[in-house]
Amino acid sequence: MKNKTRTQRLGEESLPAVILAAGEGYRLRGGNGGLPKPLTPLLGITLLERAILSCREAGIREFYVVVGCDEERMIHYIEELGRRFGVSVRAVQNPNWKEGNGTSALASSPYVNGSFLLAMCDHLFDPDIIRRLIEAKDGAQSCLLAVDRRTDQIFDLNDATKVRLDGKAITAIGKGITPLDAVDAGLFLCRPDLFDALEKAKRAGDGSLTGGVQRLIGKGKIRAMEIADRFWLDVDTPESLSHAKRYLLARVSSSREDGFIAQHLNRPVSRRISALLADTRLTPNAITVLNSLIGLCGAFLFSLGEYVWTLLAGLLIQLSSILDGCDGEIARLKFQSGRFGAWLDTVLDRYADVAIAAGISYGYWLTHPEPIIWLGGALAITGFILASYTKKEYALCYRRQPPGGLPNKFIKRDVRLFALLVGALLNRPYEVMILVGLLSHFGIVWIFICAYRQGRHELQGRKTETL
Repeated sequence: MKNKTRTQRLGEESLPAVILAAGEGYRLRGGNGGLPKPLTPLLGITLLERAILSCREAGIREFYVVVGCDEERMIHYIEELGRRFGVSVRAVQNPNWKEGNGTSALASSPYVNGSFLLAMCDHLFDPDIIRRLIEAKDGAQSCLLAVDRRTDQIFDLNDATKVRLDGKAITAIGKGITPLDAVDAGLFLCRPDLFDALEKAKRAGDGSLTGGVQRLIGKGKIRAMEIADRFWLDVDTPESLSHAKRYLLARVSSSREDGFIAQHLNRPVSRRISALLADTRLTPNAITVLNSLIGLCGAFLFSLGEYVWTLLAGLLIQLSSILDGCDGEIARLKFQSGRFGAWLDTVLDRYADVAIAAGISYGYWLTHPEPIIWLGGALAITGFILASYTKKEYALCYRRQPPGGLPNKFIKRDVRLFALLVGALLNRPYEVMILVGLLSHFGIVWIFICAYRQGRHELQGRKTETL
């Protein structure tokens, strides 16, 4: 009797994911220490983990992983993944895996009922592609294949599976298709019709997934869904693995949130550090705490008042500024992002900001013991804290990013800490801190002015509509 699946509801239909992980991956074994392809590590997690976690990001909660090569090792690993990620992950054995990946897809037929997602363990992809596949289905009875029209951007076009299209209809598929309109991105939203097609292709001597898809094309039971600008990568060789590593690191940060210093100085360094940290057991939250301790050490050294310690303090807080990007990068690279981590990072950054301003003020007060020194420190501290608070409150109230422009750049933390490094190098950290504090207040006033103008504009618009 066939096993029925119970999964999280996506739209109107339960949707499990079938991940093909049975192949040997002989071309990749030369660059991964002889591991089975699904266990190939990429920036701290395996290719199979990335496939499962990407699907989980899109809402999938039940998985069937088809295994063949190194079966016992793979089954043990899959059971571990299920416990670790809190999702249902079951290994499906395919004794005929050497006959082609179509036999691996066919091996899952006793375990799924109705529509299901089909993915390859060696493909990296944006979870939004899965969401788009689900939306594009729209009650249709045909299968869907995600395709990429950006053929000029494919890493190894010769090895890619080409697709010819007539609108949304797929008219041909294969590695030798010319001319081509798109490339198979390796993600399908399938119906049981696929199993019938794979069975017929297998009886005809073709055990490939492409063979089954070709039969669906002949019956008009498969359509294309373009992925637009979403990313995906096929990892088959040591060269493509290196390319995938560079690509993931390049896209791991959000340039919209970065200031000038973060974008042009901190990120190029932090990404290299993150590439090393990804292979360790350090969690993003542990990196956040470590980074805060470095900032606090810098604050303490500022309080000593001597140039050598001031210089070292400036270097430490700049290191802290660089590492401030690593926790988020690791979280995104290893699918460990969470609300608590973002909140912890914000809170500890504010503690570090207060400590740094207090340390600079105390160090300057040792040689200038006047009460006004502390007033300047208080001015800087309130500017630093309110800069962050004002931006976050603006985003919450207006549901959009704070206004841009040059004033907004002055209140970004990366610019502030770099300015304090320059102050340390010049042995003028207090004076630079006061200047940066004033600029922070100026940036806050700028946000208020923009918010006021926007409010006036919206009010005028409502009055015009009423009239």
